[in-house]
Amino acid sequence: MAPRELTQRYRHELKYFISFTDHKVLSDILADTLQADPHSNRQNEYWIRSLYFDTPGNNDYYEKMIGVDRRKKVRLRIYHTDQPEVNVEIKYKVNEYILKETALVTREDAAALINGNKEILLNYHNTILNQVYYIMSKDLYRPVVIVDYEREAYISPTQDIRITFDKSIRGSSVDFDLFSKDINMSPVFDEKTMVMEIKYNHFFPDWLRSVLSLSSGERYAISKYCLSRSIY
Repeated sequence: MAPRELTQRYRHELKYFISFTDHKVLSDILADTLQADPHSNRQNEYWIRSLYFDTPGNNDYYEKMIGVDRRKKVRLRIYHTDQPEVNVEIKYKVNEYILKETALVTREDAAALINGNKEILLNYHNTILNQVYYIMSKDLYRPVVIVDYEREAYISPTQDIRITFDKSIRGSSVDFDLFSKDINMSPVFDEKTMVMEIKYNHFFPDWLRSVLSLSSGERYAISKYCLSRSIY
């Protein structure tokens, strides 16, 4: 089986904590000036669930916490609990640049991977999944946390810019059933706090930079993975 590969080049990624009030101001402006993500519902949102893996010594977690310049995360990602295929992703971070590489596997193989069967990745004869297999086998990766949230996203296709607001971020380190609708999740922080992310390639226009400066949010090296693990 040969899944469709989805590979992106390195991009800039900036993250901010913002308040409910700042979000309201910015989202109203962005809704008038950019396009809503085509996957959004009527509330201009869509749901995301990610299951993260890490080593027995939590190497990826601690590399993020101490600020290692070059690091990675390995995860599964879905957008509906009933979807037939699952994204297997490696997200690399080099300073403020990111590269996300993705390939698709069946939900049955995703469940097998969660249960420790890494060899199923080799059945796809796929370069990304081969790399995931190598990483997970060499360092004994296992599932450590599931993270859910709602995302509101705005895009500028011509300039390849994406601005997102992640809300109601919650996690579980005790239940790794990726497809369950009944996981008992714990909130990462209060509902009035959101994470704003800005992704772009080479150019970020001055007018958009001015719009975003209306927010009082401060830039941080935010990781929903680490925040969700920290609550446990």
